[in-house]
Amino acid sequence: MIQLWRTRLRQHVQEQQKYLRLVFNDHFVLILLILFGGALYAYSQIVKTLQPSGWLALGLALIFTGFLSLGQLATLAEAPDQIFLLPKAEAFKAYLLKARHYSMILPGVLLTFTSLAMWPLFAQLGQDPASGTMALLVSSWLFKDLDLWLQFLQRYRLPIRWHHQRLILLSIAFIALFGGFYLHPAMTLLVALILNLIFRWQLKSVLDQGRLNFSALISLEEARMGRVYRFYNLFTDVPGLANSVHRRRYLDGLLKLVKPQQATTWLFLYLRGFLRGGEYLGLYVRLLVIGAVIVAVLSPWWLVLGFAILFLYMVGFQLLPFYYQYDDIVFVHLYPVAPEQKPAAFEQLLTVLLLIEVLTFTLVTLVRLQWLAAGSIFIGGGLFVWAFTRWYARMRLKQHHVMI
Repeated sequence: MIQLWRTRLRQHVQEQQKYLRLVFNDHFVLILLILFGGALYAYSQIVKTLQPSGWLALGLALIFTGFLSLGQLATLAEAPDQIFLLPKAEAFKAYLLKARHYSMILPGVLLTFTSLAMWPLFAQLGQDPASGTMALLVSSWLFKDLDLWLQFLQRYRLPIRWHHQRLILLSIAFIALFGGFYLHPAMTLLVALILNLIFRWQLKSVLDQGRLNFSALISLEEARMGRVYRFYNLFTDVPGLANSVHRRRYLDGLLKLVKPQQATTWLFLYLRGFLRGGEYLGLYVRLLVIGAVIVAVLSPWWLVLGFAILFLYMVGFQLLPFYYQYDDIVFVHLYPVAPEQKPAAFEQLLTVLLLIEVLTFTLVTLVRLQWLAAGSIFIGGGLFVWAFTRWYARMRLKQHHVMI
Protein backbone atom coordinates (compact mmCIF):
# COMPACT_ATOMS: atom_id res chain seq x y z
CA MET A 1 0.00 0.00 0.00
CA ILE A 2 2.86 2.37 0.74
CA GLN A 3 4.30 1.71 -2.73
CA LEU A 4 0.88 2.33 -4.29
CA TRP A 5 0.68 5.68 -2.53
CA ARG A 6 4.16 6.68 -3.70
CA THR A 7 3.33 5.78 -7.29
CA ARG A 8 0.08 7.73 -7.29
CA LEU A 9 1.68 10.69 -5.54
CA ARG A 10 4.43 10.85 -8.16
CA GLN A 11 1.87 10.74 -10.99
CA HIS A 12 -0.29 13.32 -9.22
CA VAL A 13 2.61 15.73 -8.74
CA GLN A 14 3.63 15.42 -12.38
CA GLU A 15 0.09 16.15 -13.54
CA GLN A 16 -0.29 19.15 -11.23
CA GLN A 17 3.04 20.58 -12.39
CA LYS A 18 1.79 20.46 -15.96
CA TYR A 19 -1.23 22.62 -15.12
CA LEU A 20 0.55 24.87 -12.64
CA ARG A 21 3.04 25.93 -15.31
CA LEU A 22 0.10 27.18 -17.35
CA VAL A 23 -1.62 28.86 -14.41
CA PHE A 24 1.42 30.63 -12.99
CA ASN A 25 2.67 32.09 -16.25
CA ASP A 26 4.93 35.13 -16.37
CA HIS A 27 2.06 37.64 -16.44
CA PHE A 28 0.16 36.06 -13.57
CA VAL A 29 3.27 35.70 -11.39
CA LEU A 30 4.14 39.35 -11.96
CA ILE A 31 0.63 40.39 -10.97
CA LEU A 32 0.76 38.21 -7.85
CA LEU A 33 4.07 39.73 -6.79
CA ILE A 34 2.73 43.26 -7.20
CA LEU A 35 -0.49 42.34 -5.38
CA PHE A 36 1.51 40.75 -2.58
CA GLY A 37 3.65 43.86 -2.19
CA GLY A 38 0.62 46.12 -2.20
CA ALA A 39 -1.17 43.89 0.31
CA LEU A 40 1.84 44.01 2.65
CA TYR A 41 1.92 47.81 2.43
CA ALA A 42 -1.83 48.09 3.06
CA TYR A 43 -1.60 45.64 5.98
CA SER A 44 1.24 47.62 7.56
CA GLN A 45 -0.87 50.77 7.36
CA ILE A 46 -3.99 49.11 8.75
CA VAL A 47 -2.13 47.53 11.69
CA LYS A 48 -1.03 50.99 12.90
CA THR A 49 -4.67 52.05 13.32
CA LEU A 50 -5.95 48.96 15.20
CA GLN A 51 -6.80 48.99 18.90
CA PRO A 52 -7.74 46.06 21.18
CA SER A 53 -11.48 45.41 21.04
CA GLY A 54 -13.99 42.60 20.97
CA TRP A 55 -14.89 43.34 17.34
CA LEU A 56 -11.24 43.02 16.30
CA ALA A 57 -10.95 39.67 18.10
CA LEU A 58 -14.18 38.50 16.46
CA GLY A 59 -12.96 39.44 12.98
CA LEU A 60 -9.58 37.77 13.45
CA ALA A 61 -11.25 34.63 14.80
CA LEU A 62 -13.50 34.48 11.73
CA ILE A 63 -10.52 34.88 9.39
CA PHE A 64 -8.49 32.15 11.08
CA THR A 65 -11.46 29.80 11.24
CA GLY A 66 -11.89 30.29 7.51
CA PHE A 67 -8.24 29.39 6.94
CA LEU A 68 -8.65 26.30 9.14
CA SER A 69 -11.52 25.09 6.97
CA LEU A 70 -9.29 25.20 3.86
CA GLY A 71 -7.47 22.07 2.80
CA GLN A 72 -9.18 18.77 2.07
CA LEU A 73 -7.92 15.23 2.60
CA ALA A 74 -6.26 14.25 -0.70
CA THR A 75 -6.54 10.46 -0.95
CA LEU A 76 -5.87 10.21 -4.72
CA ALA A 77 -8.31 7.29 -4.73
CA GLU A 78 -9.58 6.01 -8.09
CA ALA A 79 -12.85 4.38 -9.08
CA PRO A 80 -11.38 0.88 -9.69
CA ASP A 81 -10.17 0.81 -6.07
CA GLN A 82 -13.59 -0.21 -4.79
CA ILE A 83 -13.31 -3.40 -6.83
CA PHE A 84 -9.64 -4.35 -6.91
CA LEU A 85 -8.67 -3.12 -3.43
CA LEU A 86 -11.78 -4.27 -1.59
CA PRO A 87 -10.02 -7.35 -0.18
CA LYS A 88 -7.26 -5.03 1.07
CA ALA A 89 -9.61 -2.67 2.92
CA GLU A 90 -7.89 -3.20 6.27
CA ALA A 91 -4.41 -2.67 4.80
CA PHE A 92 -5.65 0.43 3.01
CA LYS A 93 -5.47 2.28 6.33
CA ALA A 94 -1.71 2.68 5.89
CA TYR A 95 -2.35 4.28 2.48
CA LEU A 96 -4.81 6.76 4.00
CA LEU A 97 -2.39 7.67 6.78
CA LYS A 98 0.20 8.62 4.15
CA ALA A 99 -2.48 10.64 2.36
CA ARG A 100 -3.32 12.46 5.58
CA HIS A 101 0.32 13.42 6.12
CA TYR A 102 0.55 14.72 2.55
CA SER A 103 -2.69 16.68 2.94
CA MET A 104 -1.24 18.57 5.90
CA ILE A 105 1.54 20.20 3.85
CA LEU A 106 -0.38 22.90 1.97
CA PRO A 107 -2.71 24.03 4.81
CA GLY A 108 0.24 23.83 7.22
CA VAL A 109 2.26 26.24 5.07
CA LEU A 110 -0.74 28.55 4.71
CA LEU A 111 -1.40 28.60 8.45
CA THR A 112 2.30 29.18 9.14
CA PHE A 113 2.47 32.31 7.00
CA THR A 114 -0.88 33.54 8.33
CA SER A 115 0.30 33.12 11.92
CA LEU A 116 3.61 34.86 11.19
CA ALA A 117 1.64 37.76 9.71
CA MET A 118 0.15 38.30 13.19
CA TRP A 119 3.55 39.21 14.66
CA PRO A 120 3.24 42.99 14.08
CA LEU A 121 -0.39 42.93 15.16
CA PHE A 122 0.47 41.34 18.52
CA ALA A 123 3.13 44.03 19.00
CA GLN A 124 0.59 46.74 18.17
CA LEU A 125 -1.91 45.29 20.66
CA GLY A 126 0.64 45.28 23.47
CA GLN A 127 1.20 41.50 23.64
CA ASP A 128 4.48 39.65 23.38
CA PRO A 129 4.75 38.96 19.60
CA ALA A 130 7.07 35.95 19.93
CA SER A 131 4.97 33.95 22.41
CA GLY A 132 1.69 35.06 20.83
CA THR A 133 2.74 34.07 17.31
CA MET A 134 4.18 30.73 18.42
CA ALA A 135 1.07 29.84 20.46
CA LEU A 136 -1.19 30.78 17.54
CA LEU A 137 0.95 28.80 15.10
CA VAL A 138 0.99 25.59 17.16
CA SER A 139 -2.72 25.80 18.00
CA SER A 140 -3.56 26.31 14.30
CA TRP A 141 -1.57 23.20 13.39
CA LEU A 142 -3.29 21.19 16.11
CA PHE A 143 -6.77 22.27 15.02
CA LYS A 144 -5.97 21.48 11.37
CA ASP A 145 -4.57 18.11 12.41
CA LEU A 146 -7.87 17.34 14.12
CA ASP A 147 -9.78 18.55 11.07
CA LEU A 148 -7.89 16.15 8.80
CA TRP A 149 -8.51 13.31 11.25
CA LEU A 150 -12.24 14.00 11.08
CA GLN A 151 -12.06 14.01 7.28
CA PHE A 152 -10.16 10.72 7.57
CA LEU A 153 -13.03 9.25 9.60
CA GLN A 154 -15.56 10.41 6.98
CA ARG A 155 -14.13 7.69 4.74
CA TYR A 156 -15.28 5.01 7.23
CA ARG A 157 -18.70 3.63 8.03
CA LEU A 158 -19.22 4.73 11.63
CA PRO A 159 -22.30 5.25 13.82
CA ILE A 160 -21.36 8.93 14.29
CA ARG A 161 -22.00 11.53 11.55
CA TRP A 162 -18.49 12.94 11.32
CA HIS A 163 -19.50 15.74 8.96
CA HIS A 164 -21.40 17.40 11.81
CA GLN A 165 -18.49 16.69 14.14
CA ARG A 166 -16.25 18.71 11.82
CA LEU A 167 -18.65 21.67 12.07
CA ILE A 168 -18.50 21.34 15.85
CA LEU A 169 -14.69 21.34 15.71
CA LEU A 170 -14.63 24.54 13.64
CA SER A 171 -17.10 26.14 16.06
CA ILE A 172 -14.88 25.22 19.02
CA ALA A 173 -11.85 26.54 17.16
CA PHE A 174 -13.65 29.82 16.50
CA ILE A 175 -14.52 30.26 20.18
CA ALA A 176 -10.98 29.37 21.24
CA LEU A 177 -9.48 31.76 18.69
CA PHE A 178 -11.80 34.54 19.80
CA GLY A 179 -10.73 34.03 23.41
CA GLY A 180 -7.10 33.86 22.34
CA PHE A 181 -7.20 37.13 20.42
CA TYR A 182 -9.23 38.86 23.12
CA LEU A 183 -7.15 37.61 26.08
CA HIS A 184 -3.99 35.72 25.04
CA PRO A 185 -3.21 33.06 22.35
CA ALA A 186 -2.11 30.69 25.13
CA MET A 187 -5.81 30.09 25.78
CA THR A 188 -6.27 28.89 22.19
CA LEU A 189 -3.23 26.61 22.51
CA LEU A 190 -4.58 25.09 25.72
CA VAL A 191 -7.95 24.25 24.12
CA ALA A 192 -6.27 22.78 21.03
CA LEU A 193 -3.97 20.59 23.14
CA ILE A 194 -6.82 19.25 25.28
CA LEU A 195 -8.98 18.43 22.24
CA ASN A 196 -6.06 16.75 20.48
CA LEU A 197 -5.24 14.57 23.48
CA ILE A 198 -8.88 13.53 24.00
CA PHE A 199 -9.36 12.70 20.32
CA ARG A 200 -6.20 10.62 20.02
CA TRP A 201 -7.14 8.74 23.19
CA GLN A 202 -10.44 7.71 21.55
CA LEU A 203 -9.18 7.34 17.97
CA LYS A 204 -8.23 3.63 18.00
CA SER A 205 -11.51 2.53 19.54
CA VAL A 206 -13.46 4.62 17.03
CA LEU A 207 -11.62 3.13 14.05
CA ASP A 208 -12.16 -0.39 15.40
CA GLN A 209 -15.93 0.21 15.26
CA GLY A 210 -16.04 0.95 11.54
CA ARG A 211 -14.93 -0.26 8.15
CA LEU A 212 -13.69 1.55 5.08
CA ASN A 213 -16.38 3.09 2.86
CA PHE A 214 -14.94 2.91 -0.65
CA SER A 215 -17.98 4.66 -2.14
CA ALA A 216 -17.54 7.74 0.06
CA LEU A 217 -13.77 7.58 -0.41
CA ILE A 218 -14.02 7.80 -4.20
CA SER A 219 -16.91 10.29 -4.39
CA LEU A 220 -15.20 12.73 -2.01
CA GLU A 221 -11.92 12.50 -3.95
CA GLU A 222 -13.69 13.02 -7.29
CA ALA A 223 -15.46 16.08 -5.87
CA ARG A 224 -12.16 17.47 -4.56
CA MET A 225 -10.31 16.98 -7.84
CA GLY A 226 -13.30 18.39 -9.70
CA ARG A 227 -12.88 21.68 -7.83
CA VAL A 228 -9.16 21.68 -8.61
CA TYR A 229 -9.69 21.07 -12.33
CA ARG A 230 -12.41 23.72 -12.53
CA PHE A 231 -9.85 26.18 -11.18
CA TYR A 232 -7.32 25.08 -13.79
CA ASN A 233 -10.01 25.37 -16.44
CA LEU A 234 -10.10 29.12 -15.81
CA PHE A 235 -6.62 29.32 -17.33
CA THR A 236 -6.47 26.45 -19.81
CA ASP A 237 -8.63 23.71 -21.30
CA VAL A 238 -8.84 20.63 -19.09
CA PRO A 239 -9.69 17.48 -21.09
CA GLY A 240 -12.95 15.87 -20.10
CA LEU A 241 -14.18 18.81 -18.02
CA ALA A 242 -17.53 20.11 -19.20
CA ASN A 243 -18.71 23.60 -18.29
CA SER A 244 -22.15 23.94 -16.77
CA VAL A 245 -24.78 26.16 -18.35
CA HIS A 246 -27.55 27.91 -16.39
CA ARG A 247 -30.71 29.57 -17.61
CA ARG A 248 -30.38 32.71 -15.45
CA ARG A 249 -33.72 34.25 -16.36
CA TYR A 250 -32.94 37.35 -14.28
CA LEU A 251 -30.27 38.27 -16.87
CA ASP A 252 -32.53 37.92 -19.91
CA GLY A 253 -33.07 41.68 -19.94
CA LEU A 254 -29.43 42.20 -20.82
CA LEU A 255 -29.82 40.05 -23.93
CA LYS A 256 -32.45 42.49 -25.21
CA LEU A 257 -29.73 45.13 -25.49
CA VAL A 258 -28.46 43.28 -28.59
CA LYS A 259 -30.96 42.70 -31.38
CA PRO A 260 -30.75 39.13 -32.76
CA GLN A 261 -30.05 40.07 -36.37
CA GLN A 262 -27.40 39.07 -38.89
CA ALA A 263 -25.18 42.10 -38.23
CA THR A 264 -24.94 41.23 -34.53
CA THR A 265 -24.78 37.44 -34.76
CA TRP A 266 -21.46 37.03 -33.00
CA LEU A 267 -22.13 39.75 -30.42
CA PHE A 268 -25.44 38.11 -29.46
CA LEU A 269 -23.76 34.69 -29.27
CA TYR A 270 -20.88 35.96 -27.13
CA LEU A 271 -23.17 37.88 -24.77
CA ARG A 272 -25.54 34.95 -24.41
CA GLY A 273 -22.68 32.53 -23.77
CA PHE A 274 -21.09 34.85 -21.23
CA LEU A 275 -24.30 35.38 -19.25
CA ARG A 276 -25.34 31.73 -19.22
CA GLY A 277 -21.96 30.04 -18.97
CA GLY A 278 -20.67 28.67 -15.70
CA GLU A 279 -17.06 29.73 -16.13
CA TYR A 280 -16.35 33.28 -17.31
CA LEU A 281 -19.29 35.05 -15.65
CA GLY A 282 -18.32 33.67 -12.23
CA LEU A 283 -14.68 34.59 -12.82
CA TYR A 284 -15.65 38.12 -13.84
CA VAL A 285 -17.93 38.68 -10.85
CA ARG A 286 -15.41 37.30 -8.35
CA LEU A 287 -12.56 39.46 -9.60
CA LEU A 288 -14.85 42.48 -9.78
CA VAL A 289 -15.96 42.06 -6.16
CA ILE A 290 -12.44 41.36 -4.87
CA GLY A 291 -11.07 44.34 -6.78
CA ALA A 292 -13.81 46.63 -5.46
CA VAL A 293 -13.11 45.55 -1.87
CA ILE A 294 -9.36 46.11 -2.23
CA VAL A 295 -9.87 49.51 -3.88
CA ALA A 296 -12.26 50.47 -1.08
CA VAL A 297 -9.78 49.79 1.73
CA LEU A 298 -6.74 51.53 0.20
CA SER A 299 -5.99 55.20 0.72
CA PRO A 300 -3.13 56.63 -1.43
CA TRP A 301 -4.56 57.53 -4.82
CA TRP A 302 -1.58 56.12 -6.70
CA LEU A 303 -1.93 52.77 -4.91
CA VAL A 304 -5.68 52.70 -5.60
CA LEU A 305 -5.03 53.43 -9.27
CA GLY A 306 -2.33 50.76 -9.46
CA PHE A 307 -4.57 48.06 -8.02
CA ALA A 308 -7.45 49.12 -10.25
CA ILE A 309 -5.25 48.77 -13.34
CA LEU A 310 -4.00 45.40 -12.10
CA PHE A 311 -7.51 44.05 -11.71
CA LEU A 312 -8.51 45.42 -15.08
CA TYR A 313 -5.59 43.55 -16.61
CA MET A 314 -6.40 40.36 -14.68
CA VAL A 315 -10.02 40.38 -15.84
CA GLY A 316 -9.13 41.20 -19.43
CA PHE A 317 -6.37 38.60 -19.59
CA GLN A 318 -8.58 35.86 -18.13
CA LEU A 319 -11.39 36.66 -20.58
CA LEU A 320 -9.22 36.37 -23.70
CA PRO A 321 -9.69 32.57 -24.05
CA PHE A 322 -13.44 33.21 -24.34
CA TYR A 323 -12.72 34.29 -27.92
CA TYR A 324 -12.23 30.61 -28.85
CA GLN A 325 -15.28 29.37 -26.96
CA TYR A 326 -17.17 28.27 -30.09
CA ASP A 327 -14.32 27.33 -32.42
CA ASP A 328 -14.97 23.60 -32.04
CA ILE A 329 -18.65 23.93 -32.97
CA VAL A 330 -19.05 23.29 -36.69
CA PHE A 331 -22.26 25.30 -37.04
CA VAL A 332 -20.59 28.65 -36.27
CA HIS A 333 -18.35 28.13 -39.30
CA LEU A 334 -21.44 27.80 -41.47
CA TYR A 335 -22.97 31.14 -40.41
CA PRO A 336 -23.42 33.50 -43.39
CA VAL A 337 -21.64 36.37 -41.62
CA ALA A 338 -18.55 38.41 -42.46
CA PRO A 339 -15.29 36.98 -41.01
CA GLU A 340 -14.40 40.27 -39.33
CA GLN A 341 -17.63 40.28 -37.33
CA LYS A 342 -16.30 37.77 -34.77
CA PRO A 343 -13.23 39.73 -33.55
CA ALA A 344 -15.18 42.99 -33.63
CA ALA A 345 -17.96 41.49 -31.48
CA PHE A 346 -15.53 40.04 -28.97
CA GLU A 347 -13.66 43.34 -28.73
CA GLN A 348 -16.93 45.18 -28.13
CA LEU A 349 -17.98 42.76 -25.36
CA LEU A 350 -14.56 42.93 -23.73
CA THR A 351 -14.58 46.73 -23.81
CA VAL A 352 -18.01 46.94 -22.17
CA LEU A 353 -17.07 44.47 -19.40
CA LEU A 354 -13.85 46.33 -18.58
CA LEU A 355 -15.62 49.72 -18.63
CA ILE A 356 -18.18 48.36 -16.16
CA GLU A 357 -15.27 47.44 -13.92
CA VAL A 358 -13.83 50.96 -14.29
CA LEU A 359 -17.17 52.53 -13.33
CA THR A 360 -17.51 50.18 -10.35
CA PHE A 361 -14.08 51.10 -9.00
CA THR A 362 -14.81 54.78 -9.59
CA LEU A 363 -18.10 54.62 -7.68
CA VAL A 364 -16.44 52.78 -4.80
CA THR A 365 -13.85 55.54 -4.42
CA LEU A 366 -16.53 58.23 -4.75
CA VAL A 367 -18.47 56.70 -1.87
CA ARG A 368 -15.35 57.15 0.26
CA LEU A 369 -15.01 60.72 -1.05
CA GLN A 370 -11.63 60.00 -2.63
CA TRP A 371 -12.02 62.48 -5.47
CA LEU A 372 -8.45 62.26 -6.74
CA ALA A 373 -8.50 58.46 -6.76
CA ALA A 374 -11.90 58.41 -8.47
CA GLY A 375 -10.75 60.79 -11.18
CA SER A 376 -7.50 58.90 -11.76
CA ILE A 377 -9.34 55.57 -12.02
CA PHE A 378 -11.92 57.00 -14.41
CA ILE A 379 -9.35 58.57 -16.74
CA GLY A 380 -6.46 56.10 -16.28
CA GLY A 381 -8.77 53.10 -16.35
CA GLY A 382 -10.48 54.31 -19.50
CA LEU A 383 -7.14 54.80 -21.25
CA PHE A 384 -6.00 51.35 -20.10
CA VAL A 385 -9.19 49.73 -21.46
CA TRP A 386 -8.65 51.41 -24.82
CA ALA A 387 -5.00 50.28 -24.96
CA PHE A 388 -5.83 46.76 -23.77
CA THR A 389 -8.66 46.07 -26.22
CA ARG A 390 -7.23 47.91 -29.24
CA TRP A 391 -3.62 46.83 -28.88
CA TYR A 392 -2.82 44.13 -26.32
CA ALA A 393 -5.85 41.89 -26.94
CA ARG A 394 -5.36 42.06 -30.70
CA MET A 395 -1.68 41.21 -30.34
CA ARG A 396 -2.41 38.22 -28.07
CA LEU A 397 -5.06 36.85 -30.39
CA LYS A 398 -2.85 37.28 -33.45
CA GLN A 399 -0.22 35.19 -31.72
CA HIS A 400 -2.76 32.35 -31.85
CA HIS A 401 -2.96 32.75 -35.62
CA VAL A 402 -6.18 34.69 -35.55
CA MET A 403 -6.43 37.73 -37.82
CA ILE A 404 -8.34 40.64 -36.39
